[in-house]
Amino acid sequence: MEKKIIKNDFLLKNQKNSLKLKFLKNVSKSPVLVSKHTGLVYHSDILTSEATVKRWSNNIYNKKNNPKKETYTADFPGMQSRHFFVIDYLRRKVDLKNKTICDFACGEGSILIKLKKYFSYNKLVGSEHSKKNLERIKKIFKKNKFKVPKLLKCKIEDFSYLKDDKLIIDVGILTWTLCNCSEPLNVVESLSKSIKKNGFLLVAESSRILVPFKKPIQNYFNNKKLTGKYHPWHWSYNTLSNIFKIYGFELISSNRYWDEDNLILLFKNTGVKNQKLKFDSYKEVSHFFLRWLKESIKYSENKFLKN
Repeated sequence: MEKKIIKNDFLLKNQKNSLKLKFLKNVSKSPVLVSKHTGLVYHSDILTSEATVKRWSNNIYNKKNNPKKETYTADFPGMQSRHFFVIDYLRRKVDLKNKTICDFACGEGSILIKLKKYFSYNKLVGSEHSKKNLERIKKIFKKNKFKVPKLLKCKIEDFSYLKDDKLIIDVGILTWTLCNCSEPLNVVESLSKSIKKNGFLLVAESSRILVPFKKPIQNYFNNKKLTGKYHPWHWSYNTLSNIFKIYGFELISSNRYWDEDNLILLFKNTGVKNQKLKFDSYKEVSHFFLRWLKESIKYSENKFLKN
């Protein structure tokens, strides 16, 4: 029953049983909803999976990073430091020697090139929908005179069907991606089929729910554009953990997400699906956002926050 409730959240079947946070209307153009069943925070204006990956491939990736204009690149200091952080975390928890490592939705290849250039891992794989990004990755590796990793042009949902049966993925990496996926459950299900039994998966996201505030709320949401089209989900520790647990990933480690900028979860693909799930209280989540808004107003000169 709990699994069905979670799945219905992502199919947008629980909208009638969700609380709309109307007090956020001046900081988020997309309506912000909280599931009364699970505490999941989400936007309802979601594109199809195919439309979403095309939007990222054709419109969002850019040479300059500007979230307000919906443009993004991994080639700026904030994202570069995040990538070093997750690689260092992973290598401290898992012996990566002679392991085949796949960066799912590898974007511009920032993590792949770091795995090779700074940590000397050789058995690298990447999946990415953008042809432009794949060409960029090849160019970077060739420029550094490194062997180009095995690259698959596909959505994560299709990876398990398109990969060669001889390609065994020991360790998967999924960073700052699931919040942007239209159908995250299909993504997680594909990952469970793509990573070998008892293999590992590192997941990283920006945890902004039920943790100390790390930035003004107007810098978290977007009051100019409908962000549900490319960032529909807002994770907490529990809501992110749950969707992996129902597909057989066991959580074995996490970082100090409550006082760090990011949330890192390390899973083992054991196949055990009757794991204990934990839901957030939607009332606590609503109160959290209200406090965040009030605190942000104190330090903001933007008049729209006070209306």
